[in-house]
Amino acid sequence: AFGWESQLLETGFLAIWLVPVFSTQLLPINTPPSRVCVYGYRWLIFRIMIGAGLIKIRGDKCWHDLTCMNYHYETQPVPNPLSWFLHHAPSQWHQVETLGNHIVELLCPWLLLIPHRKITA
Repeated sequence: AFGWESQLLETGFLAIWLVPVFSTQLLPINTPPSRVCVYGYRWLIFRIMIGAGLIKIRGDKCWHDLTCMNYHYETQPVPNPLSWFLHHAPSQWHQVETLGNHIVELLCPWLLLIPHRKITA
C-alpha cells in the first residue's frame, strides 16, 4: 500500500464535515466550517509537509550538501520550458533553492498549528 491512500481517505472523511448539516442552500454563505474540521485539515497538511521534509533529510546526502537541485531540472518527470534555463543557473542559486525547500517543508508547517484570529471587515 502507498502512503497517499490513507491520506485520500482522511481527506474524504474530513470533507464530509465541511458541509453544513442543516442547510437547504447549495452554498450557504454565513455557515463557516467547524473548527475541528479546519484543524483536522491543518493537521493533515502538517503531517504531509513534515513527512516530505524528514524523508529528504534522512535520505540522500545531497539534501545535506544542498546540491539536490543541481540535477533536479534534468531529471524531473514533467519538465517545463524553463527547466533548461533553471538547470544552468549558478550552483549557489541551487543551494538557495534547496535551503528554501527545507524551510518550506520543515519550518513553515509549524505555522499551521498556530491558532489564527478571524479577520472581519
